[in-house]
Amino acid sequence: MNRLTLRTLFVCATLLAVTAVSYANALRGAFQYDDFYTILINPHLRDLHTFIDHLDHMVRPVLHGTFLLDRFLYENTPVGYHLLNLLLHLASGCLVYLILTWAVTDEIPFVPFWTALLFLLHPLQTETVTYISGRASGLMAFLYLLAFFLFIKASVKRNDDAINRLYLLGAIASFLLSLGSKETAMTFPLALLLWDVVIRRLKGVALRRTFLFWHLPFWGVLLAIAVWAWWHPRYRELAQFSLEIRPFWDNLLSQVHGTVYALMLFFCPWKQNFDHDLSEFHSPFQWPLPLELLLLGGMVTASVVAARRFPLITFGLGWFFIQILPTALIPRNDLLSERNLYLASVGLMLVIVMLGTRVGQWLPTWSPRPHLVRLGVSGVSLTVVLVLCLVTFQRNALYRDPILLWSDTITKSPQKARPHNNLGHAYALRDDWERAIDEFRIAVQLDPDYAFAKNNLRDAYLHHVGRL
Repeated sequence: MNRLTLRTLFVCATLLAVTAVSYANALRGAFQYDDFYTILINPHLRDLHTFIDHLDHMVRPVLHGTFLLDRFLYENTPVGYHLLNLLLHLASGCLVYLILTWAVTDEIPFVPFWTALLFLLHPLQTETVTYISGRASGLMAFLYLLAFFLFIKASVKRNDDAINRLYLLGAIASFLLSLGSKETAMTFPLALLLWDVVIRRLKGVALRRTFLFWHLPFWGVLLAIAVWAWWHPRYRELAQFSLEIRPFWDNLLSQVHGTVYALMLFFCPWKQNFDHDLSEFHSPFQWPLPLELLLLGGMVTASVVAARRFPLITFGLGWFFIQILPTALIPRNDLLSERNLYLASVGLMLVIVMLGTRVGQWLPTWSPRPHLVRLGVSGVSLTVVLVLCLVTFQRNALYRDPILLWSDTITKSPQKARPHNNLGHAYALRDDWERAIDEFRIAVQLDPDYAFAKNNLRDAYLHHVGRL
């Protein structure tokens, strides 16, 4: 092996080892929330024959195919389900490293490692990794990044065009599988364009030629999938439901607030919440929306200004905005789910590492003792890593028990009915009917139209008095 291969293997092994330690307790997590209906009691996952019979009206077939395999191998034992989620996360981190090695210069050689490390260790990823149903985001991201890496390999000039075509076919296949895992993979062609414009700096004839010969197949796949989804009864039903949740303009304004709130979570992970309670916005003049619009506008301006001297910062910000685009345009019940930030976080981690690298290079030049400054920067970096490991480990511990998870959620979203209902359900599973009734009653008081909470309150009371 050459030195470059050995270094890559060493870096990936280091990333895997540190992340495995931080997520060791994730394997003890229980089934939570959607896991029961999506996986354990999903009749379409009973066996392979049933799964195949329902493929014609199943959404996310690739995702459900992995759940089918899990049920066959592990049945109702959650450890195996968690193991696959963790393996996908580890593989995604390695792909982040490999992709960024194609973009850095000798001046900033450690940027890929630190970006991948932050991506792997940041506690904001726990909802994707430790929540079994969060696999939709994790599986999509892995296949998305794999397709991106194969596309980069395909764009390398070689004497043998057949190898490039094989890489391109692999990228197309991975993109197709990522769409079958989660629909937000639709942003992939935009990410390719961002890479070729910002990192490879293609323009004019070269950009047009690259788009026609290398990008167009991905747009063709996306168009074909969009047409298929339009005729698919389940997707059409979901699209209709989504459009009725809230008006497009209100959703866009609300997502501006959700995006800024998500940025805050990157720096204040102790505010993580399994069920965020964010307000809807109906006017750009509602506070604090003007300030948030100014912040996002400043980020967009910074990405444009930095394009020439700091293309990685532009790429990172562009990547972040591209990945959150689907949730900004398509209304969802929840304005913010942390698992939807999983792939977007790569861009933000890259920007943070780039800024930290530049500051670390600049500070020693202003100090009479530059070696001490470098030592201090290294100490701060290692401290950040240790803190992230600790917070991630603590966050994973909440998934061990539904009561722990939903109690934490209620602490952070006390005025939202759903966490109270779900905590009541967790108590009911333990036959703690008094506490279950209390939580169901609070849920009904907060949302008198919440049918699930009403039914649960009635059933819990009947159980409590011995009539059910």
